Amino acid sequence: MPLWLTVALMVLAAYRLTRLVVKDTFPPVLWVRDRLAGGWRKLTSEEVNRLFGPQSGGPDRAELRKSMSINPEGTQRYLYRTSWSPYWLAELLSCTWCASGWVSGAVTAAVALTVGLPSPWLVGPAVWGAAAWILSKE
Repeated sequence: MPLWLTVALMVLAAYRLTRLVVKDTFPPVLWVRDRLAGGWRKLTSEEVNRLFGPQSGGPDRAELRKSMSINPEGTQRYLYRTSWSPYWLAELLSCTWCASGWVSGAVTAAVALTVGLPSPWLVGPAVWGAAAWILSKE
């Protein structure tokens, strides 16, 4: 496989994995990110349906809103991270630039060890920059 194609695939893989870690609402990843990073985040469509959907005999909406720490506009919720989660990990999981650096490093290391890369120390920062640039365009 040509080097340019390998690097292009690495950039796309780093972009997608970084988005999964930092932004996506895939339930298992969101659950882990909520516990490790905490902070304000937008409500998912499931949470919006539970809070504002048709009443189906579930818990009282006011109690649900109170237990979920919803902001007054009803668009975001606040989550407390676990007590053992360090501050730097919370920052890493909420910063697209920081997370893309670590993910790009992991992708570069994995490709260098499995396929082989000439000069992985030069390819890694290029993958990082391109993946972060794509993330910034969202």
